[in-house]
Amino acid sequence: MKPNFTRSLILLSAVVLFYTACKKNTVKPTQTTAAKTDYASISSQLAVTFYKSITGQYGGANIGKGVTSPFSAKVGGTAASVTSPLCGFVVDTSYSYSVHSSKHPSPFDTTYTYSGSFRLAYTCSGGAVNGYVVDDSLGYNEQTYIAFNNSSNVGQHYTVKTLDQTGKLLSMNGSINTYVNLIGAFNESGAFFRAAYKLAGLTVNYGSGTADVTTGVATFHMVYTVYSLVIQSPPPTIYDGTIEFLGNHKARLTINPGHVYIVDLTTGVATPV
Repeated sequence: MKPNFTRSLILLSAVVLFYTACKKNTVKPTQTTAAKTDYASISSQLAVTFYKSITGQYGGANIGKGVTSPFSAKVGGTAASVTSPLCGFVVDTSYSYSVHSSKHPSPFDTTYTYSGSFRLAYTCSGGAVNGYVVDDSLGYNEQTYIAFNNSSNVGQHYTVKTLDQTGKLLSMNGSINTYVNLIGAFNESGAFFRAAYKLAGLTVNYGSGTADVTTGVATFHMVYTVYSLVIQSPPPTIYDGTIEFLGNHKARLTINPGHVYIVDLTTGVATPV
């Protein structure tokens, strides 16, 4: 896991409702007017965040490695991998460590803290491994003295099963949850973002070497809240919709009621429909 993980999620928060705090200690009794919602950017980040989650780019299991070696982790700069064909084999581990933006930390440097837990249990049929169950929780925090304090967490709970004898065609069902909490300078302002994905009947093909979600639908529920000590905060904004997977790393993402985009899951390019 790297600092660009949280930055990508912060971008999602920024584009949902762009919010700028007023001058310090200048209290305004009226609610600020939100900028026009950028649905293309929201669609892009929702789709890309989902794809990065299932392919292990935030840590944990990577469906693009199939059912026999899906788990890898990098903790404290040391890479480790786990591979087992044994029925009932379970990977269960956790980690926590911090790094600094310079070799000689000062109160004005940024501290990056990583923590999480991985649990992966293999399943079998007829004495052969045919899938696994994932239960991951991946945490991240970055803080620079009183300038900002940003934290995030990705929780993954899903089941993967093989659909053919090659093991390169897989099904996926379950849920993924993402959380981001942003706190600005002097704790005067911040934002909270939460997105929950429900996976139903996804089919994944990794025969080409990269995971391609070819069919299935994921629904999402997203809540975005901004808060401030110096101005009146607007109420939370809620977005609901679906991600319909089309293959070739493309998805049709609909934000209700009727904002529809075709999104490239790997590049994030969103094209209105």
